[in-house]
Amino acid sequence: MTLGRYDYERRYRRRVRAGLIKFVLLTALVLGVGLFAYQMGIEQLKGRDVTLREEIATLSRQKAELELLASQMQHAARTAEARVGELEGRLQREVPTGDLAKLSQLVSDRLKGGLDANRLAFVISQAQTPRNCQPADTKRFTLTTPLLKGGARGVAFGNGTITVTGEGQSSHDSQGNAESWYDPGQPVTIKITGIGGKSTSVTGVLPLHQSLVVDNSEYRFTIAAAQRSFVEVTADRCAYP
Repeated sequence: MTLGRYDYERRYRRRVRAGLIKFVLLTALVLGVGLFAYQMGIEQLKGRDVTLREEIATLSRQKAELELLASQMQHAARTAEARVGELEGRLQREVPTGDLAKLSQLVSDRLKGGLDANRLAFVISQAQTPRNCQPADTKRFTLTTPLLKGGARGVAFGNGTITVTGEGQSSHDSQGNAESWYDPGQPVTIKITGIGGKSTSVTGVLPLHQSLVVDNSEYRFTIAAAQRSFVEVTADRCAYP
């Protein structure tokens, strides 16, 4: 009876130990699987976090690039608007309209027709609204040259209140020798002197135009080449202003 009880108790303890070992192994397995799953979850979260950070960095760069592009486009738009405004203003200033356009076309047609530009400019400069003027007075005199300096050379207008004098370059003969009279193809200098010392001068190739105001009168002079050695001076006298 004692031996039977001993065998029974020993088998019981073995079953208990085996059950305990199984429980421990099962618990270890469960813990291992849980730990592995937890570690995998951590790694996945880390990987996802890295991916999200990279996506955020990429989106941030794209946002900065788009903002820079938008700023550049706005600047380009403002520059284009300013340029358009400048061109519109220039167009309004430089392209004639109305009466000015008609006159511009008329001048262009006359120039294409062969009319001398200087002549046309003179005609336009002489055009003016009606004024209180006296009949034109025309006189002539000989120009002073390097070989023709002696004597008083000039003409007077306005009862002697204005004197017109001038000088030019000597003409040359076919052998190149200097002559006494002036060369109308070279620039001349015309000096207009009013009473009291008020004066003005003009230099250039004839014909020339100049004006001078003395007291309450404006004298407008046209100086043109005449017969050899002479220039012809036409003076218009009008009330001023």
